[in-house]
Amino acid sequence: MANNNIMINSVNDAPSEFDDFTVEDLERDKREREEKVKKLEAEIEELMKEKTAMKELLDKLKKAENEKLESKSKASIAKRTMKPKTEMARLQHDLISSMNAGEEANREIEELRGEIEGLKGEKAALEADSDRKISELERK
Repeated sequence: MANNNIMINSVNDAPSEFDDFTVEDLERDKREREEKVKKLEAEIEELMKEKTAMKELLDKLKKAENEKLESKSKASIAKRTMKPKTEMARLQHDLISSMNAGEEANREIEELRGEIEGLKGEKAALEADSDRKISELERK
């Protein structure tokens, strides 16, 4: 069995940032990074599930809001047939409020998408760093 405690030296004995690391150190670092990547992937998957659940909830809320608005509108129109301008202004206000609620939900979705993209970027950076270190080790 090979001695894994041998210090890694570069071919031309020039100082390197990896000179002070053993193979075990680098392998442990690689495992830790792979673990972190797996955790980030799991987190991304969880965020995607949450995003889907939020979207479903938003759809349900929009449907319920629309049904509620329809119900309120019909009742109000029946009661206020003599005041159509007042009723129209109220309905416009309700519509604007509903649209604002939908826009807020869409902003939250976009924030989640941004977080997901950030996590993907972190994952790519970690993978690239690991690949770079592995390549440097292989060259030695």
